[in-house]
Amino acid sequence: MKKSMSLILCILMIIALTACGGKENGNANDKTPGKPKSVNDVLEQGMAEADGKDEQEENPEEQAGAVRQNGINENAPEPEISDEKFSSTDGIDIDLTALSSTMVYSEVYHMMVSPDTYIGKTVKMAGQLALYHDESTDKYYFACIISDATACCSQGIEFELTDDYTYPEDYPEEGGEICVVGTFDTYREGNYTYCTLRNARKA
Repeated sequence: MKKSMSLILCILMIIALTACGGKENGNANDKTPGKPKSVNDVLEQGMAEADGKDEQEENPEEQAGAVRQNGINENAPEPEISDEKFSSTDGIDIDLTALSSTMVYSEVYHMMVSPDTYIGKTVKMAGQLALYHDESTDKYYFACIISDATACCSQGIEFELTDDYTYPEDYPEEGGEICVVGTFDTYREGNYTYCTLRNARKA
C-alpha cells in the first residue's frame, strides 16, 4: 500500500513539474528534442537506463583479448613498492597464491604499471586460463586471469609454458583453473609492451 501511494505521488509530481515547465516557456506543447513528452516517456527512460546498467555488468570484455590489446599502461602512476615482498621461498620470489583476492589484484596491477621492478623475479600465480589466437601468425597467447574481491574487474598476465607442455593436451579448458610458476619479463610487439612469465611450469 505504501509503495502504491509513493508511486502515485511520484507520478503526480512529474506531471506537476511538466506542467510548470510548459507554463514557464509560454508553450505547454513544447516538443524540443531531449525533453520528455509525457510521464510514460519519463518512466520508460528510467527503466531503459536501469536495463543498460545491468547489461554492462553482465557483459565484461573478453579477457584474453584485453590482455593482448591493452599491454602495459605506460602512463599510469607508478606505485610505491616495498622490497620486503621479495622474500624468496622455495625459489619463488612472489607468491600471488598466498595473497587475498584484493591484494593479488593490486599486486598484478603494480606489475602492469611498474614492470621493471619485477623483471627476473620468479612469480607464482593462479587463476583462470584465457587464450588468444592471432590468426595472422597462427600463434596462441595464454594468460592467467585473476579477479578482484568483487569479481567485477580482472587483470591478467601472459605466460609461456616450457617445451615440456603441449597445447591443448597439457592445458585445462579455457576458463578452467590453472596455477603457473615462471620468470617475470616484458617484451615489445608492435607499439605495445607486454608482461609475461617465461619458462613457466604448472604448479
